[in-house]
Amino acid sequence: MDIAIIGAGYTGLSVALHLARAGRHVVVFDAGGIGSGCSSRNGGMVGPSFHKLGSAGLIARYGEAKTLAIMREGIHALDYFEEFVAGNGLECDLQMRGRFRGARTLADYDAMGRETDWLSRNLGLPVAMLPRAEQHREIGSTFYHGGAVYQRDGGIHPRKLVVELAQAVRAAEVQIVPHCPVSAMRREGATTMLQTPQGTVTAKEVVVATNAYSDGRTPALHRRIVSIRTAAVASEELSPQLMENLTPQKRMFGESGRVFMWFRPTPDGRRFIFGGRIGNPGGALEAQRKAFTKSITRVFPQLSDVRLSHVWSGNVAYTPDHSPHLGFVDGVWLAGGYCGSGVTRSVYFGMKLARKILKERDSDTAFDDLPFQRVPFKPFSDRAANVMTKWYAHLDARDLRRNRNTD
Repeated sequence: MDIAIIGAGYTGLSVALHLARAGRHVVVFDAGGIGSGCSSRNGGMVGPSFHKLGSAGLIARYGEAKTLAIMREGIHALDYFEEFVAGNGLECDLQMRGRFRGARTLADYDAMGRETDWLSRNLGLPVAMLPRAEQHREIGSTFYHGGAVYQRDGGIHPRKLVVELAQAVRAAEVQIVPHCPVSAMRREGATTMLQTPQGTVTAKEVVVATNAYSDGRTPALHRRIVSIRTAAVASEELSPQLMENLTPQKRMFGESGRVFMWFRPTPDGRRFIFGGRIGNPGGALEAQRKAFTKSITRVFPQLSDVRLSHVWSGNVAYTPDHSPHLGFVDGVWLAGGYCGSGVTRSVYFGMKLARKILKERDSDTAFDDLPFQRVPFKPFSDRAANVMTKWYAHLDARDLRRNRNTD
């Protein structure tokens, strides 16, 4: 074969589709089912996916010119994503209804104002601040001290997207082999030998698209990401009146904070989904429900008696520089490290990576010259991430207490 792709999620399937349409013989392997990782368990929220460091953090690290390039790449990714979904007829409930991000404290509101002003002035992004007295127009909660409304955000049904992608990939005559892990790779001259339960296969090029589910079998990416467990819950079906009260504009939602909660209505408008590094993701279900109930009712006291009908968890991939990466590393092509904002990025990066492999024009991104560093003390990274999450949660709780004392 020309190219073997390891990982049948958004990234791997996007790469496969573009390579196959360019005439390459492609096979996609996955240790689990199609999209069984984050591609079917995420919150389905889409947007420009700006960098985790924000404009001030990026400018301090890279300077203003590079910061603008990185931020614009996020807008390009969203534009491409919308065009890709429409152009390929992917039925994934894409709804661009915007997002309200609540400010937990007055200091957060001020910081948000500075950031939204920078985004509006420098990138022309349609975003506006909303004071606390007017936030009832966006959210049925008095918890926040106002917030920001991002008009270019929206949502999808994540499982539908990965299923539609897989159908398009198969229509392009790509073989997808689920439940077939690649256990070892060995370079021999101009080809790579891949060991699988179905035997050894040979490929001219290898793409690693395992993201947060990377392990020792895909060391090039595994060494460079920290896999963090996160969780989500879904409410039972709610009345139309209650849904209208919670989200008058049917928006997506986020909030400030180091360990924050995201939430949104389901595409059919019947339930609410909440997610984040809350409680002990992947632990006992009832304990997870209780942890989420505490966070949910902090924002929406009117949901105190609502049953959480579904609980699930999955992994997201963070990187040492809080940035996603793509390119040719340690003998393989790879893309990943989306830091919890991977829906638009993964599909876009998949296209860009395919163009790089094909040596086509317009393959460059603002992330190409960012060194993809290995995680220091990798064997201890998961434990360190858990400790840091608890510390950040402690700091968030402290900030909330101080804010209440100044209200």
